[in-house]
Amino acid sequence: MSMDPIAPVSTAISPVSRSGATAADSVVQGETSFIDLISKAIGDLNASISHADRLAIQMAAGQEVDLHQVMVALETAAIGLQAALQIRNRALDAYREIMSMTI
Repeated sequence: MSMDPIAPVSTAISPVSRSGATAADSVVQGETSFIDLISKAIGDLNASISHADRLAIQMAAGQEVDLHQVMVALETAAIGLQAALQIRNRALDAYREIMSMTI
């Protein structure tokens, strides 16, 4: 079992690359940004809620839909919405706390 040598920290983390680009520029170029992650999470939540609504409407219309599938979709959407609301509440609390700090 051979071990690879550990690279020095100075070469692993570099705030400015040789081309003059900063670490923030690398996020824009290839990695996912925080806003993209939030947008994707909200889109996934919206898709989950829409799917649950579609299944509930199909069941109410008398179409052949598995009751368990409808209940699981509704609960998944409800839990996702509650989680999103809690994240929003925590973010607002953090914002209010930061704004009330004295400089």
